[in-house]
Amino acid sequence: MKFKVALVAIGMAAMMIGCGKKEEKTVDSNEDSKITIAGEEGTTTIEHGKVSLPDDLGLSLYPGATAGKGGTLHVQGEGGDGAGSVVSVSMHSADGIDKVAQYYKNETKDEQPRIYEMAMPTGKMVTITVEKDGTVKTVVLSENTQQEGTDIQISRIRE
Repeated sequence: MKFKVALVAIGMAAMMIGCGKKEEKTVDSNEDSKITIAGEEGTTTIEHGKVSLPDDLGLSLYPGATAGKGGTLHVQGEGGDGAGSVVSVSMHSADGIDKVAQYYKNETKDEQPRIYEMAMPTGKMVTITVEKDGTVKTVVLSENTQQEGTDIQISRIRE
């Protein structure tokens, strides 16, 4: 269900930025792929099967994590300086949520993060948020009982 919601959100973002284009591309989701859509308002890049973070994000990929179902989404608005951009990355780790949470707590400790931990019917969830200079970075960790381990979602939104 989460994957379907993410796909709808990605599709809507791509349509908003690529309005006016009459181009359609279908990509087999079993292979690595990259789609870039350019429009008057900016560009959207969606990568599947690859996990990467921008160098200036200030967070690293969790060691040993693999690409999650959402892949990588990068939406860039009109501003050439990164303003109006969204980056979202999905990963999965076989490590437990407490170990992964401690890793990202250590990475953000100097940035005064807001940390929320909660029990959900499907398992534990941890959210780490850092806001600074019009930028919001968020790490959302969810226990994944089906695959055993932790799903990791890292995002950055710049105003």
